[in-house]
Amino acid sequence: MRVDYFDKVVVMKRLLTTILISSLTLGLGLQSTSAAVKAGSACKKLGSKSTASGKTYTCIKKGNKLIWNNGVKSKSSDAGVSVDKNLLSVVVTIPASFYEGTKVTQESLNADATKNGTGKATLNADGSVTWRMSRAEHTKIMADMKKSVDDYIQEAVDDSPSIFREITYDKNMTEFKILVNQAKYEEDFSVGFVGFGIGILASFYQMFNSGVKDPKIVMRLIDADTGKVFETQNFPPKD
Repeated sequence: MRVDYFDKVVVMKRLLTTILISSLTLGLGLQSTSAAVKAGSACKKLGSKSTASGKTYTCIKKGNKLIWNNGVKSKSSDAGVSVDKNLLSVVVTIPASFYEGTKVTQESLNADATKNGTGKATLNADGSVTWRMSRAEHTKIMADMKKSVDDYIQEAVDDSPSIFREITYDKNMTEFKILVNQAKYEEDFSVGFVGFGIGILASFYQMFNSGVKDPKIVMRLIDADTGKVFETQNFPPKD
């Protein structure tokens, strides 16, 4: 039976949102499902990069093997944080629409916050959730969210190296440039869902980083051979 395209999008959004919410309430951070990157461990694509534990690693060839190099310390910055905050805390409210399809109660939020020491979350009457955390907790969450985006992108490139060449984004995660083999991209319907994954992850990043209530992401697909944009995707999709 054919599953409608819109239904697939809704299912994927609910799945990714559930994973993100679970990661926050359980205090686990937003970690990739891929194996941890370590110097000397195996990698898949020559020249690819991945960030872990404050270092950016590059996939190099050593003998007949592809391995991660020793890594370079990543630059970090607290710039761009403009969510409501005072000296000791940061307050972020996530709209109810981003909890669609998930079961969130005040009791579960309280229990998880007490158990894991991840600040305080309040379930509002309109279904939105307000997070209150220390600046240190906020800084860690933002670093984990960025790593989640970087790892998701790297996995997409590694899984379909003949299609994806490079995916880059601006510092606020409002615009992504996706360099692809256009012919192969258009032949494979499934790779189109990579954009929805990026959209969900970038939306949460924007909301926690700058307090944006209606995050918007633009993804420009660029033909690697011509350098021209052949498709522009918006998240959430425009009517």
